[in-house]
Amino acid sequence: MNQRKSRIVITVFLGGLVGFCAFFTLGLSPYLKAAAERSDAFHLLGKCVEIPAGDVLVIEQRGERREIRLIGIEAPRMDGDAELVEQATGLERDPQWVAQQGQVSRNTLAAWIYRRGLHVTYPWGEDALDEQGRHWAYAAVAGVDLSRKLLQGGQVFAKPTDEPHPNAEMYAEMEAQARDRQLGIWRDQTVSLF
Repeated sequence: MNQRKSRIVITVFLGGLVGFCAFFTLGLSPYLKAAAERSDAFHLLGKCVEIPAGDVLVIEQRGERREIRLIGIEAPRMDGDAELVEQATGLERDPQWVAQQGQVSRNTLAAWIYRRGLHVTYPWGEDALDEQGRHWAYAAVAGVDLSRKLLQGGQVFAKPTDEPHPNAEMYAEMEAQARDRQLGIWRDQTVSLF
């Protein structure tokens, strides 16, 4: 290849490179900025220090402990309260069996989280709290949404929230699939309530 052709190739390449960089920094950045402004989600890494229930985590973030209520799911109750009786009645199961399923969901969650870091996402902002003062959030380990895993195994219920959340439809579909496959709390069992 002669010098003239080499210069043309280099000039075209450099022109293309400059054009690409200009588009990326000037043309694409408004779209990225607009996407960031549309989302008030807040993301942090944390370490789980306690699991009170299959839908609640106590984590350490930035040197403080905080209680996280996983968005969009509800674990079977483990305590003999009115909510446990209500869940058992709705499932046509014995309350003791439902309480055992609550233990299973908590233990499963503990096994997935043990000695692993959590990626916690607050889609409604870091200060959104439930009625008990817990932070509403999603939690993931190694990119896997913990609520989704629990729903796939039939270990929790998909629960609508007062404010719509991004994964609501997917969670409802996963619960329906677990119910159809009779997994976890949806197992076919004939249990007398009395």
